[in-house]
Amino acid sequence: MNSNFRKAIVIGGSKGIGKSIVVNLKKNNFKTISCSRKEIDTSDLTSVVNFTKKNKSSDVLVLNSGGPPPLDFNKINKSDWEKYFNQLFLGFFLLLKHIKINKNGYVFYISSSIIKEPGTGLVISSSLRSAMSSLLKSYSILQAKNNVSVINIAPGPFKTGRVKELVKNIKKFEKTLPTSKIGNPEEIGKFVSFIVKNKIKYISGSTIYFDGNLNKNYL
Repeated sequence: MNSNFRKAIVIGGSKGIGKSIVVNLKKNNFKTISCSRKEIDTSDLTSVVNFTKKNKSSDVLVLNSGGPPPLDFNKINKSDWEKYFNQLFLGFFLLLKHIKINKNGYVFYISSSIIKEPGTGLVISSSLRSAMSSLLKSYSILQAKNNVSVINIAPGPFKTGRVKELVKNIKKFEKTLPTSKIGNPEEIGKFVSFIVKNKIKYISGSTIYFDGNLNKNYL
């Protein structure tokens, strides 16, 4: 990576996991563009297109977004699918298509551990994040010739606003987890920073689960 120009774009970088990634990349002297919904709303495709016109390339791109609320299967309507299809899939596709990742660069996608073990409460989230994970694998193959590493990070429950939306009693919930605690966003921030700083290139097209052994599937 060109040491004279190290730029990182972090979508959803104003809080939670995204903010931790921003903080850790800045420690490694990256010129980091931290994007809140004010800068880019991936559910609004016009907002996405306008963003790509101003940001045409980067050394590192992090795709991160909040998720839909839990909804019973029979209560999900067409407008829910349309909104979150844009936010969690099509908006990210447009970013990948129109933002050039510089040679030897990195793309990180923050998905969710539910892509491996979907349930009934987060149908929209698990469906669209699974689809995006598939797209990302295809994208990683296309980018291999440019030595661009593409990594899917799939978190379990972490200390973010998202968990507070989904869990009423966090202390009680933690007791049900294998590690008896939910994750610290700082760990993912350090992981991303470590990969980039040390120019780890042989991890690509892979999904890394940060779920504290919550998922019982060994694959």
